[in-house]
Amino acid sequence: MADTPTSSAPTVWASTTADIDALHQQLGSETANRRVLEDQLAVCEEDLLGLQAPDVSGVIRKLEVLWEQQLHGMDQASGWKLQILDDLRRHTTA
Repeated sequence: MADTPTSSAPTVWASTTADIDALHQQLGSETANRRVLEDQLAVCEEDLLGLQAPDVSGVIRKLEVLWEQQLHGMDQASGWKLQILDDLRRHTTA
């Protein structure tokens, strides 16, 4: 009998994104363990970037993680990155 994976790709994706969302929420409310939470968030985000995105929304999520420190600058590249994300979001709702 062939080995069957214990976790499917969509399940791993959902779990990882839920962990990231929970860590963001904790970061917004807790100050004592901020460094530990930031380290955990970095590990989860790195894991997410290594996963296969289940759909275009997943690709958007990966780009947001990858570009998060570069989206709010006053430079032209920041504007282009925001436009790319907006374009992708528009195509997912069309």
